[in-house]
Amino acid sequence: MPGVKPDIVRVYRIVHIDNIEYLLTNGMFAYNHHNADPHYINIGDTSLMSKRKAYPVAINPPGGSLGDYVPFYFGPLSPMLLKIKDGNGGVTKRPQSDIVYIVCKVDDIYAHCNEWCFTDGHAKSAISEFYTDLQMLTEVDWDMVGAKYWTPNEEDMDRMRRKQAEFLIKSQVSVNCINCIVVYNEEKRILVQDIVDRLGIAIAVLINPNSRFYY
Repeated sequence: MPGVKPDIVRVYRIVHIDNIEYLLTNGMFAYNHHNADPHYINIGDTSLMSKRKAYPVAINPPGGSLGDYVPFYFGPLSPMLLKIKDGNGGVTKRPQSDIVYIVCKVDDIYAHCNEWCFTDGHAKSAISEFYTDLQMLTEVDWDMVGAKYWTPNEEDMDRMRRKQAEFLIKSQVSVNCINCIVVYNEEKRILVQDIVDRLGIAIAVLINPNSRFYY
């Protein structure tokens, strides 16, 4: 695949800022988990999320359905964030300042999470491959997952699928897997930093590093 796998592989999950306190107190849970936040604010395509809940994971173990996993992307600036910004594709329009990134290192996930897998494209695409061997991270298109522009073109109609390669963690992700939180501006940094400080956890809160996390 194009691009070179980074020495430290990070994965990214976007969530509504109002979910942060529960998440930092309890961890992250899959849609189907009994400990999932009952007041969780979904920011994605509700129709797609409904379909994902029962969509089978094409590698076993860990098996199950996509609804059994907490999904992350391998890069920022996802197509879903653009839909949220513009209110397109059946997604509720929200200001980007309400969206924060949860960033984890794959090495920490490997150390603390027993069941996971990853894909070379959007997990609900029939042509995406699933893997459980970290050596196969070379199958991720590292140029595309890090790209700001991913619209399919005549030379490459598969760009959007590869942009959305996923790292999927079964059931739950503990707080000690979180490397940092990325926010839109100083106002939101203060808000999230206050939560982090009150909970007494050592997680950095960063404002849009290198201007590469928001459209």
